[in-house]
Amino acid sequence: MRHLIGQPAAVRPQAFDLPALTESWRVEYREMRRFTVGATTDQPGRIVVFGAIEDVEACHAALRRWLARRATETLPPWLERVAVQCRPTPTDISIKNQRTRWGSCARSGRVSLNCKLLFLPRDLVRYVMVHELCHLLEPNHSSRFWAHVRQMDRGADDHHGQMRDAWKLVPAWAQPASKLDF
Repeated sequence: MRHLIGQPAAVRPQAFDLPALTESWRVEYREMRRFTVGATTDQPGRIVVFGAIEDVEACHAALRRWLARRATETLPPWLERVAVQCRPTPTDISIKNQRTRWGSCARSGRVSLNCKLLFLPRDLVRYVMVHELCHLLEPNHSSRFWAHVRQMDRGADDHHGQMRDAWKLVPAWAQPASKLDF
């Protein structure tokens, strides 16, 4: 049945919020004689998407790259502050645009966070960070792991439940169109 229902027409966002950072952004589009599309912060609260802006998907891809840059600027220092509070310290931090994971933790101690966390409320972002940091103590989802999570995040059970619907907070343009997008 899904294939019979048409996909909504792709539109270029005019504005969006990043609740994790308590930021609101307006998006302006500037046509330029180029084959590519880029996005830059032109002033606080305003992003300019420039180039071949008639290509809506290229505009979305430029905004996803901008989102990844914003996440790279803001999420690693935040994770480091949470790590100081929680004790386990990651060996490295990376930002990705994953389709199905909010974060991950490798045995090497590298924590990866999804740039789309910026669309979530701050308490849920912190919960994801705590969850991944606890994997540095327990590389599984055992009862000991969950005890660590609950100790470091008093609202962990509620936050865990809220994460089931958190993908609904991410706008369609922020989802990669293909695996080669990012």
